[in-house]
Amino acid sequence: MPRKDKTRGFFRDIAQPPSTAQERTDAAVKLIRETEADTRAELTARLRAARIAREGTGAASAASPVKAKARD
Repeated sequence: MPRKDKTRGFFRDIAQPPSTAQERTDAAVKLIRETEADTRAELTARLRAARIAREGTGAASAASPVKAKARD
């Protein structure tokens, strides 16, 4: 049975460039989502640090877990 993995090169970890329109779109969407996730994580960290500084409670209370809401 022939191999389904047609990756060129000695190592199989080399990423192939997208070949079909759908694969190019998927790659673009993945890049956009990863970029937005990184931006969102940076914003969250910056806002969390500002909130902790404003409250003056220190980092110990920021690490405390949020209590779960009781279900009815």
